[in-house]
Amino acid sequence: MAPEFFYARAVIMFVRARAEEARRNGRNEIGASAIEWAIISAVVVVLALLVARVIQGVVEDNANQIEQGSN
Repeated sequence: MAPEFFYARAVIMFVRARAEEARRNGRNEIGASAIEWAIISAVVVVLALLVARVIQGVVEDNANQIEQGSN
């Protein structure tokens, strides 16, 4: 599993645990916005990491092609 997915799953599990704790303590409404923003932020971070991984792969492939063409 890619490290990005590991960190994304860890963030999502943390947010879910915090939300469940808040529900158990009777704080259904308080902090709902913060939890929503945390989830949105985690999704954006994961997407950014995936896009960075794709860009890195394209750049490495092109660099290898250039290197092989110069030999």
